[in-house]
Amino acid sequence: MRPPAHFSLARACYRCSWRCCALGAGALPLLVALLRTGTEEGKASAADAIGMLANDPSTLTLIVEAGALPLLVALLRIGTGDGKTNAADAISWLANDESACALIVEAGALPPLIA
Repeated sequence: MRPPAHFSLARACYRCSWRCCALGAGALPLLVALLRTGTEEGKASAADAIGMLANDPSTLTLIVEAGALPLLVALLRIGTGDGKTNAADAISWLANDESACALIVEAGALPPLIA
């Protein structure tokens, strides 16, 4: 049995050399859409992949501009255990960008992060 596509996409984002290929192939809009409308498992995988993409400082602005932050915060609040963990990890990587820190606070990420 083949794993769902979101697992493969998340795994591709783990490798530094594949991240730019994934972004170039249009992975980010797909991941944001999966965060918005996917299954709980799909949302957790999307958050994981976005966290891996956020390891690269050049992608932080792209991730925020794609609308991932409010969806990550929503997953942090009401997701499954894996979804919450992956969302928290992704948000922590986004916080490496000073300009994103204010957006993280505005999006309401702090209360669920410290709860």
